[in-house]
Amino acid sequence: MSKLIQSIRTFISDERGITAMEYAVVAGAILAVALTAFTALGTSLTTTVGAVTL
Repeated sequence: MSKLIQSIRTFISDERGITAMEYAVVAGAILAVALTAFTALGTSLTTTVGAVTL
């Protein structure tokens, strides 16, 4: 039983997984911002190209 408790304490105090999770959250935030920017830019570009007449 003592070995199980020690294993759980070791698992909880290990911060390597937390670092990986932080990188995943940051990558997700960057992706969300990039998708929003590309969507807005695409809409603006479509409107501009549609307004051009030859």
